[in-house]
Amino acid sequence: MKTAHNPILKGFYPDPSICRVGGDYYLVNSTFSYVPGVPVFHSTNLTDWEQIGNVLTRKSQLVLDGATMSRGIFAPTIRYHKGLFYMITTNVSYGGNFYVTTSDPTGEWSDPVYLKVPEGTDGGIDPSLYFEGDKCYYVGQRQKADARFYGDCEVWLQELDLAKGELVGKAYSLYSGAMKDACWVEGPHLYKIGDYYYITCAEMGTSFEHSICVARSKTLTGPYENYKCNPLLTHRHLGRNYPIQNIGHGDLVDTPEGEWYLVMLGTRPLNGGTELGRESFLAKVEWEEGWPVVNPGEGRILWEQPVRESGEEQEAGSGILAKSAKAGRVPAFAPQMEMKFTEPRDIRFLTFRHPADDMIRIISEKECELKCADAAPENTDGMISYLGLRQQDRCFSIKVKVGTNLPEEAGAGLLYLYDDDNYFCLLLRRQEGKLQVLLEKRERGSGQSLGNVELEDKAACLEEGWLELEIRGKDRQAEFFVQGEKIGEALTDFMCSERAGGFVGCTYGIFAQGKEEGYARFCDLQVEYGVGEAKNEE
Repeated sequence: MKTAHNPILKGFYPDPSICRVGGDYYLVNSTFSYVPGVPVFHSTNLTDWEQIGNVLTRKSQLVLDGATMSRGIFAPTIRYHKGLFYMITTNVSYGGNFYVTTSDPTGEWSDPVYLKVPEGTDGGIDPSLYFEGDKCYYVGQRQKADARFYGDCEVWLQELDLAKGELVGKAYSLYSGAMKDACWVEGPHLYKIGDYYYITCAEMGTSFEHSICVARSKTLTGPYENYKCNPLLTHRHLGRNYPIQNIGHGDLVDTPEGEWYLVMLGTRPLNGGTELGRESFLAKVEWEEGWPVVNPGEGRILWEQPVRESGEEQEAGSGILAKSAKAGRVPAFAPQMEMKFTEPRDIRFLTFRHPADDMIRIISEKECELKCADAAPENTDGMISYLGLRQQDRCFSIKVKVGTNLPEEAGAGLLYLYDDDNYFCLLLRRQEGKLQVLLEKRERGSGQSLGNVELEDKAACLEEGWLELEIRGKDRQAEFFVQGEKIGEALTDFMCSERAGGFVGCTYGIFAQGKEEGYARFCDLQVEYGVGEAKNEE
């Protein structure tokens, strides 16, 4: 047996979807208004994951003009059929539901095919695909035609003609959730297992009441029988102090030996807040009387999930991925990262919406320049010069050296970001020829200065041309440093969906802003994580 340590993807990796090809597993996540969109992960054993690419890398695939942080890409699904990978998702900011394809998940994916729905109907969100023989079926969520309240939704199905890229034939309503008056029935997936078709879906929203439910039918179009033991999985009955919460959006996968597992999103709250966002978890599934049961005898997510080793593991990866170079793949989590500036860009880096084409200049693997764009995160109509990484632990350090030869009225440094209106900035700024460090906080749209440091007494660093800035996190507190000297601290408890709304998790990275054309220099970007989340473990 091997052990998968939950969460299998730490930090802002929500809405996981998974598929298997031979002995290889592929997993994707939502990204909302970050670019590139939809990371792709690979594993040969369900326990060790590495990122091998991103699906939506071009603006032709991902239009985010004016999108705020929690808009953009919702709940993708990944499937494989006859030599092609399919990723289907919703861009709630442009175009609605669409799919893209590739034969190589480490490479480029196709331009999107947007799916039209009959006029006057709701196309919904969270689409999935089901293949049977030569036919493909679209499975989605939508508001009921006779909805009694906002969020009164159902799962529906319609054939998808892949040659035309169109939905064809009759649309069928399949399932409207397990609970009486269930709301936000979403994230559906359809499977044929044995004699039955199974639907899994989430319901009751993506917060504390979140759950996964299941129904089955002997015919594709139903009627679907509700599982009398629903929900299949939830943690809402464990109370608000339980260390793993918000469980939902599950996707089933089998092993070559016929065992079953479930990936889903969950959170690890601390004092009611989840700065890390929604993360990806794994659980074992057994079948009893034709129904799935999650971790029998436990009925909940385990911190350490036993996973049976596959007899095909030694040969896994020798098929599709054998044609792709190992270079560019990165582990899903690393305790220490010295980030390199390369072209193509490290696949872990994120920008907020699509940046200007000339946002970044590569000087060397350790040094780059960012354009001093005239936009802050809250300026939804502007280009933000930000190169970030997901926060993957509450105990962290991120530091970088900033060049002191800034353009006039420009600022450059570290941005610690939840969303458009909730963040911290630690910036080196040039004003009227003088340099100072500014520490600023924005909470729920209101800005606040937490102090500034004049740099006249930092002659040594000014002569060298570099100033080191650092943010350290511990639990729900951030500390801010200039040249190793602490200049301030603040609570970060507002940087989460429970306080600020939205669906994302925190990121941090380098940021530049200015009113005139020019670039800011950065070098030696490093991220280090602590021991872990001991407070959250049993």
